[in-house]
Amino acid sequence: MSRKKNGRRISGDPRKTGGDIAGPGGPHDRNSVIVDTTNAVILDATTVTEVETLTGTPALAMLLEGRIARSTDRARNLYLLNEDGAAALVTELLALAHRMGPEFGARFTARLRHLLDTNAFTGQQGDLS
Repeated sequence: MSRKKNGRRISGDPRKTGGDIAGPGGPHDRNSVIVDTTNAVILDATTVTEVETLTGTPALAMLLEGRIARSTDRARNLYLLNEDGAAALVTELLALAHRMGPEFGARFTARLRHLLDTNAFTGQQGDLS
């Protein structure tokens, strides 16, 4: 375990993080799953970058950080994704936002549109094509 300059411990051990989603229902069923937040990470920082795999294929690296629930420990884990994984993550979040209700979905997509329109994506023009 390392320490940042702020003195808080950083967990690089993914076994220290946890949480789970379980139940008789599926991800599209409302109020039919149990969410266990034990050792869940409360996300407060994300960093993304492009990487190259050993075969030379481009991929995405996504570093997710946050405080572990009910603890002062922090988790910091790197995830590697190809375009399919990244697209699945984005589309699942969009779909969930709209299943949560039209108001939430509208606010979520409005926020995305604002980020695209203001070139918040590291100077890229606001077109998804």
